[in-house]
Amino acid sequence: MNLSQLYGIPPFLFFVLVIAVFSGVSIGGFMITRKFVGKWLGPPPAQNEVISYYIASTGVVYGITLGLIAVGLWEHYMDITKTVEDEASTLSEVYRNVSSYREPYKTKLTGELKTYTQYVIDEAWPQMEKGIVPWEGINLMTVFQANLFEYEPQTEGQKIIHNNCVMSYNKYVHVRQQRLELVNKGVPKMIWWIVFFGAMINLTLSWLFVVKNKSLHILMNGLLGALIGALVFMIIVLDMPFRGWFRISSEPFEILYDQLMN
Repeated sequence: MNLSQLYGIPPFLFFVLVIAVFSGVSIGGFMITRKFVGKWLGPPPAQNEVISYYIASTGVVYGITLGLIAVGLWEHYMDITKTVEDEASTLSEVYRNVSSYREPYKTKLTGELKTYTQYVIDEAWPQMEKGIVPWEGINLMTVFQANLFEYEPQTEGQKIIHNNCVMSYNKYVHVRQQRLELVNKGVPKMIWWIVFFGAMINLTLSWLFVVKNKSLHILMNGLLGALIGALVFMIIVLDMPFRGWFRISSEPFEILYDQLMN
């Protein structure tokens, strides 16, 4: 599903819209099928007891399924958050190490890291928020890597610092690649099919009840649709961690730049 156009809607308004859509489908389906259900299934309450059993079973299965999807997405969101924090922390290690190099390498390498960090904050992150993978940063890192490997330590202390810097840099390249690969990783289409198919099964079963009080039946269907809509909204919110209303920000890099590089 392409949700990029939806992210321009204010979150509370979109929350209300999702609930309204599912409640509307639930109530609309009930209104259409109400006059036919009695003819198909016979007079209540016999069929209500059977339907109650099945809707309880499907409701539990569907609820557990949505819960597992939501938990998985939340863990995915937190893992990406940690990846971004680790990336900024590793970049900080690299910067501190090259700050101990002799001139002119110190000025050259720290300057290149500043330029790269500014690029991540000002250009890469806005691109990721639009679903664009910012591959341009590889050119900046290539230049930095060439200058880093050109440096030749002259003392044992410089060798230790240089080895630590190379290790930190290799780790940073790995973590950075992980972030870029996760820019457009969202809920697979198959999962969305399960979510909506399960919703339709539960809503259809709710239409098969025969309740004499029409207003009560409308209220019940509306609340059921609202509950399903709220769960779907939660999945949509967590679907794209770098996009949407609660996206992961570039704050770790901003803190790094302001406190260490600026």
